[in-house]
Amino acid sequence: MKVQGTLKASELFAIIVLVIGIKLSDMTPAIYAQTGKNGYWLMPFISFMVIMPSVLLLVYLLEKYKNKTLVELNRHILGSKIGSVVSFILFLSTFFALSIDSRNYVDTIGTMYFEESPELILYLIFMIVCAFGAKKGFQAIGSTAWAILPYIKIALFILLFILLKDVIWLRVFPIFGDGLKGIVIEGAKKGSVFGDLFVIATAYPLFKDKKSFRKGYLIGSFFVLIELTFFFLMYCTFYDYKSITKVAFPFHEITQYINLGTFFTNIETFFMAFWVLCALFRFVLLLYITTWLFGDIFNIKEFEPLVFIVALIAITVGIIPDGPIYDNIARRENFLDVVTPFLVVFPMVLWIVAKFKGELRKE
Repeated sequence: MKVQGTLKASELFAIIVLVIGIKLSDMTPAIYAQTGKNGYWLMPFISFMVIMPSVLLLVYLLEKYKNKTLVELNRHILGSKIGSVVSFILFLSTFFALSIDSRNYVDTIGTMYFEESPELILYLIFMIVCAFGAKKGFQAIGSTAWAILPYIKIALFILLFILLKDVIWLRVFPIFGDGLKGIVIEGAKKGSVFGDLFVIATAYPLFKDKKSFRKGYLIGSFFVLIELTFFFLMYCTFYDYKSITKVAFPFHEITQYINLGTFFTNIETFFMAFWVLCALFRFVLLLYITTWLFGDIFNIKEFEPLVFIVALIAITVGIIPDGPIYDNIARRENFLDVVTPFLVVFPMVLWIVAKFKGELRKE
């Protein structure tokens, strides 16, 4: 498998912050709000606590079995056949995340900014751009992440600064919304909101300095948890109790509402530009890693040219479901519920089998 190049901790940090951080602006808040109501800002913390032990266990195994890709690790521990099956399930999870999420993002672009444009044309343009970006390779993806991160975060800080004057902090009460039980259960079921951490773990062989991987991985993970939690809190204090479950795109609604005095109005285009850039980056990474997993499973060394084929199949799968926005929210919610148990159990099974075989005692 072709996995050349060396990435830095700063680049991995930027990748995690961009790829997971953009979920503060997609349908994730709307999914959480259906159950959590004005207490849904606590749910990312629950999701993170559910998924993080498995993530750390996977990182531990990758460090133990040095220089192995995730697919090679599965085959080594579970055997060639079972390891390939597990790897294929992981590939399918990543592929459907690519298809479902890309459709949702294109829906967002069409609904909020280009209402008259054909959805299929928007989808094709979006994925073609992603395919060209993915073909550049992981090294270019990492460098790009670190280059664009400051600009995106500055734009986000500007939005936050303007937003603060309109929040009503008392709207955070009752803190647990309709009840703590619902927040905990639904937060746990949505652990795969942080599932991209498993996807990003495939980059482990690209690091010569494994301490850099651990440093960038952990700092990025906790940073994005704080970021999501804080912005979800801002949404809860901006929207009232009744409307919070009816807003599909809270981030974009806010950008259309705010202004800078009477002169600078309709400034949502400024924020849209940075959001589209971040969205493109997310799917460049997902498309690349999905293709990488496919190439690794079927021993295709030069897998980069396949990104265009995978992108076309993703469009075909993503465009099939047709319905209102709330159908897409339900579809993504069901996907999160289904994938979470697999992501939680998968590293545990690897660790148990490796421990039983006695390989973890080897230096």
